[in-house]
Amino acid sequence: MSQPPCRRRPSGPRRVALALAPVIAMGTLTGCGAGREAAPQGDPVQVALGAAGGARTVQAGDRLQVTAQGGVLTEVSVTDPSGRRLPGGLARGGTSWTSRAKTAPGTKYSVVARTRNAQGGVGAAKESLTTATAARLNTLMLDPRSPDAAAGADRPLTILFNFPVADRAAVERRLSVTTDSRMTGSWAWEPDGDGGDRVDWRPARPWKPGTKVTLRAALDGVDSGGGRYFVHDYDLKFTIGRSCTDSDMEPVCGKVHRSDPIEVTAPSVRGEDNRAIGIGDWHDG
Repeated sequence: MSQPPCRRRPSGPRRVALALAPVIAMGTLTGCGAGREAAPQGDPVQVALGAAGGARTVQAGDRLQVTAQGGVLTEVSVTDPSGRRLPGGLARGGTSWTSRAKTAPGTKYSVVARTRNAQGGVGAAKESLTTATAARLNTLMLDPRSPDAAAGADRPLTILFNFPVADRAAVERRLSVTTDSRMTGSWAWEPDGDGGDRVDWRPARPWKPGTKVTLRAALDGVDSGGGRYFVHDYDLKFTIGRSCTDSDMEPVCGKVHRSDPIEVTAPSVRGEDNRAIGIGDWHDG
């Protein structure tokens, strides 16, 4: 007589605890082997989200905390929509995970928490949470201002912030300058005359005309201090041009050339950049 097909026995009700919304609790795996089910895996681990300070609602600027009851956390991954991970670490014993970085405003975080219960059963809880948008912002301006422009060879790269930056080190870690000639340099901060802050990047050696430069400020979600946040990333690509001085009498100095063949599109004040348009790529021919 043939053996009846193996059927999955209905599982009991799942028990889940989560501060913000339900998650997928650790499931119980079953299988067929010699006509009997595998041994029970035990109760699912209860996983909850909240702020490290104890609040159940996670606000921008909080450190996220994931906790487990009835078992331990073995791994926690928290990512934003761009795939960037919120760094953090497990506490001793594995009953909680706390982010080392603060959460950003207006950001949806996806959380995956892998668990193990007292019986050795493993599972995963998945959830997402979204922080509120920032009420107060800090914005900035990059100089050179025009994309695909050419900056003078004796000119630093400048970022002007509309409001003071409290944690300059945290902001500076998000700033980068790359060149096709692998130029190195350093940042220097100083207050701006309009009440904000200013940071300049100067190369370790004089710029070489024709160098292609990318300036990036990956500041979306970074805490500026004083309750203000950045909510954008900023990018600028440009080319280092010639220095043009009053003593330079060459006919091409002070002209903006674009395209191939060369087309003169706008004049530039001798010795200065035309800030309305940015000066274009210099050509000596």
